[in-house]
Amino acid sequence: MEKKISLEISRQRVAKIDGFNCVNCGTCEEYCPVGAIGERQKEVCHLCPDCTEMKALNVQEMYDLRNTSCTLECPLGISPQGYINLLKSGKAKEAFDLIYEKNPLPSVCGYICHHPCEQTCKRGKLVDEPMKIRGLKRYLGEKFLDEEPEPYPVKTDMQIAIIGAGPAGLTAAHTLAKRGYPVTVFEQGTEAGGMLLKGIPEFRLDKNVVRKEIAKIEKAGVTFVYNAKIDHQEAIDELKKDYDVVIVSVGTQISKDLPIEGYRTENVLKAVNLMEKVNSGKEVALYGDVVVIGGGSVAADVARSALRLGAEKVTMMCLESGEAIPAHPWELEEAEEEGVELISGVSPVRFIGKCHKLEGIEYTGIENLDTTTFKFDRKEGTRAEIKADFAIIATGQRTDIKIEDPDVILAGDIAGGKCSVIDAMASGRNAAVKADEKLTGRPYEEYKVEREIGPGERQYKVYPAVRLKKNFPQREMIDAAERIHSFDIAEKGLDDDSALLETERCLSCGYRFVDIDKCIGCGTCMKVCPKGNVIALVSEEKSTEE
Repeated sequence: MEKKISLEISRQRVAKIDGFNCVNCGTCEEYCPVGAIGERQKEVCHLCPDCTEMKALNVQEMYDLRNTSCTLECPLGISPQGYINLLKSGKAKEAFDLIYEKNPLPSVCGYICHHPCEQTCKRGKLVDEPMKIRGLKRYLGEKFLDEEPEPYPVKTDMQIAIIGAGPAGLTAAHTLAKRGYPVTVFEQGTEAGGMLLKGIPEFRLDKNVVRKEIAKIEKAGVTFVYNAKIDHQEAIDELKKDYDVVIVSVGTQISKDLPIEGYRTENVLKAVNLMEKVNSGKEVALYGDVVVIGGGSVAADVARSALRLGAEKVTMMCLESGEAIPAHPWELEEAEEEGVELISGVSPVRFIGKCHKLEGIEYTGIENLDTTTFKFDRKEGTRAEIKADFAIIATGQRTDIKIEDPDVILAGDIAGGKCSVIDAMASGRNAAVKADEKLTGRPYEEYKVEREIGPGERQYKVYPAVRLKKNFPQREMIDAAERIHSFDIAEKGLDDDSALLETERCLSCGYRFVDIDKCIGCGTCMKVCPKGNVIALVSEEKSTEE
């Protein structure tokens, strides 16, 4: 029988967090050596039907809201409430540092992140619209874009090799370099960035911003080796002789074929190939009717690019319908504003043409679609044709590298899972955690981004009706009729005034608390708090732990 030992721990002080002043950044929780700090969600009043623009919620719906938080949604584990309210408190640099600690590409994410945090924002559920979290991240990222990076510390001689300099590889490099490892990134191209530079159109992501953020990683101490194609096991085995850990973070950069009748017809193009040409500055001209086959984010980007390349009419065609369409709603909305048409719930049957020249696409309606296997049944009597001078295949990508080495850590698209930029970065961070654990033999609790939250104390209850303001800045886009004529950035950023005004909208619905039964009164949390007036050490005579 295991013998229990009772220890009497004398403490003069324990930490106490002021929930009114806490910005819920989570820094104290990550640095607490004994796991005594957690997150709580404040009760939010919204039972009166006339106090906000949104429909009132019942008691159970309000109770359920206490189990959701923007702080739980970021794949990298960054607290949006934290950097929003640090900015609001006049601590813009601290707000940026909170993001940059885990995200080496804050400006990039400010342009293109699909912002899952905004989907759970309580303001969007209770008052009017979600906080413009992505817009504020872009604002902070660009505000400190040209700032000199702090050099990564070197604490060990154990070497890390990372193959692939896309979002996953860059994040893995940043995470490990911050932990003190010398990191070398091998990239087969002439510069780092992967699909950030090759695949995403310029009107969505400023390529100069990408290059500047990568330059900061390099200047801080990560080594990059270019024109290094390491795509077979023998080359990886050679790397393993000189490096203690090898991480493979290559993307899926080869477009999948659509092997239906006529797919080799002239002017049947692949999305990734087309975007690489456009982003490399090569002259690409389209004309007439263009049909993009696919319903994801890449398809939406390609469809919008086709308009800018000279197409007179662009149509997206996809298997999915309604909410099952993989592109995000705002991506489809922006494409529709620019004139892109969508035909959903259909499957192409064959490419029509004479003498290898494309003339159109035959397609049918479908039903019983399985979005996992993409098997479906064709609807009888629904065959139709659409005119097409060009067809662009955007039905997914694959990789040409096969890794079956148990000693190699995979990250990004090649590791499977979701394929957004922020999810690839989260995969890179997770790969870095695995590498760190492999080399040290002990896990680091601060890497864990999954948290549990609980209901807050009644004294911190939030009343949205008193937080209503007028004339908050709206998300600004260049007018659709104007923006389709160039690859200039389509979405405007926030200026100083609009960014600060936007922070006023945050309901500050979460805060951190201290479990005094676990607290040892070391004061670490108070020292690392970026806001500075949140945590105090209060008297505590003694406590007994068993």
